[in-house]
Amino acid sequence: MPRVLVYGGNGALGNAVVSHFKSKGWDTISVDFSQSSNAAHSVVIEGSSKEDVHKVIEGLKAKNIAALDALVCVAGGWQGGSIHEDDIFTKTERMWQFNVQSSIASSHVASKLLNEGGLLVLTGANAAITPTPSMISYGITKAATHHLIKSLAHEGGLPKKASVLGILPITLDTPSNRAAMPGANFDEWTPLDFVGTQVYEWAAHPNARPASGSLIVFKTANKITETFPAQ
Repeated sequence: MPRVLVYGGNGALGNAVVSHFKSKGWDTISVDFSQSSNAAHSVVIEGSSKEDVHKVIEGLKAKNIAALDALVCVAGGWQGGSIHEDDIFTKTERMWQFNVQSSIASSHVASKLLNEGGLLVLTGANAAITPTPSMISYGITKAATHHLIKSLAHEGGLPKKASVLGILPITLDTPSNRAAMPGANFDEWTPLDFVGTQVYEWAAHPNARPASGSLIVFKTANKITETFPAQ
């Protein structure tokens, strides 16, 4: 049975990814701050990257899980704010932990446990391709994630023939986004199921994957979602 680990697997997007892989007969593992009732296995972490990585690896070992076919990191967060704000350092540290540290931690796990030819997916952001003056901490950390993705595509990082891809959503249709922006046009938001389906297709069909290191934008208009490489 193929196996996928979802970092951030108990959040809205993580649950959607877990559910889709589960429906296709994959063994599923959630890594998150809380126990998942959806995934077959669950590892609960506390937010300290070095200790969390050790806990994930040891937790999988205790479950007799020695290898992964795919690892998907959808952990992260958003924070607005400009450079002149007094709490810019606090915001940047928070975004660094949520966006960069989670990507590094999941990539480290992938470097240890991903099978040859496996897939690592990290979550970037379409907004970080261009300047983000009103959400500077978010943009900086997502741009750093994009750099990590491109770096891991080179030899010396992941196992042989493994691929790394970045998903770059614009706006995801999550309950928290709907609550925060009730007047928005939800037809322009990407459904979580679409993301889960696309990631599964890449994991299950290596020949259908974009080139390793690609950053793939998810854009939705009038309820129709398309994916394409970032420019």
